Amino acid sequence: MSAYSIISSLLSYVFTTIIYLFIFSVIALIYMDIKKMGKKEKREQADSFALKDKSIDHYAVLKTVKNKKLSDVKIKAAYRINGKGVIIGRSKDCDISISHKFVSVEHFQVWYDEGFWYIGDMGSKNGTYLNGARIKKVKTLQNDDRIAFGGLEFIFREEE
Repeated sequence: MSAYSIISSLLSYVFTTIIYLFIFSVIALIYMDIKKMGKKEKREQADSFALKDKSIDHYAVLKTVKNKKLSDVKIKAAYRINGKGVIIGRSKDCDISISHKFVSVEHFQVWYDEGFWYIGDMGSKNGTYLNGARIKKVKTLQNDDRIAFGGLEFIFREEE
């Protein structure tokens, strides 16, 4: 076996590996693009929860319930929300962004429509709980309702 055939075989393996890496990176890009499209569809689905004609005359507050176990999570004492609605999650694109490992990218949505406040889970992995019960579909909110998600807990209060 000559040096030429050894180098030829080695280069053949190197180029084959490069081709496979290229194909793998293209597949990875396609997967990430499809995943991004899925997130966009999820956002549109959440927006369809609320009717197009929303009032922004109404405001509410999500007051944080202190939890000693989660003292490392940076959250405000209270979050003011308007009737237009807010999406709460880990993403920086959310109206209320909470960086915590048990909070989904887009966890849940709260909005006001026709005299009532509503809450809807957005397909979160760990779920959203209203007064201790996991939300499966859209629910109405009342003053002093407790909203729990990702180990965090908030008290809902409509402003008058």
